[in-house]
Amino acid sequence: MSQDSTTATAVETGNLDRDALLMRFVKSIVDDRYEKVLSAADAARLAEYAEKDTTTVKPKFGELVLGSRTVAEPKDKLIVHDEGAFTSWAEGSNHGTWKFVVDPTWKTATLRYATWDEANQVAVTKTGEVIPGVKLQKAPPPSSVTQKPNPEAFAELGKMLRQGRFTADLRALLPAPEDAAEPAQ
Repeated sequence: MSQDSTTATAVETGNLDRDALLMRFVKSIVDDRYEKVLSAADAARLAEYAEKDTTTVKPKFGELVLGSRTVAEPKDKLIVHDEGAFTSWAEGSNHGTWKFVVDPTWKTATLRYATWDEANQVAVTKTGEVIPGVKLQKAPPPSSVTQKPNPEAFAELGKMLRQGRFTADLRALLPAPEDAAEPAQ
């Protein structure tokens, strides 16, 4: 790219300082646009999940599966809502031969391996023992989406880009200038 040219179509390489700053410029444009597209895509994915209960989609570009986008579904969890009842159960149910102390690690492990008996509305151990003082806390509605790129598809996109079969006009990523006149109607 000529230093004097304002309409260059290709960027010459070799000046690392210049290239670093040019790449930073391109990255700032792409990053800003990516955050906006990602936010809109996440909102649309969550809306579709609420309507159709579909958790995962696999978007394509032509025939290439680009990866997957999945609604992260929170899980219900057991929580201690009555410390006294839970501690009394822990101390009095032969959970140890010494003075039993309910430490956070034991409490977490107990709740992790317990299950919720929906019919009786109680938490139970693996052996079926009821755990008093525990209730089921329902998970909130999903609020996030994860995406996992397909490395093979991205490699193919890289080949397409090098061969000129996949191009992008960076001008489309820039927002319209704020001082641009409204088109006449």
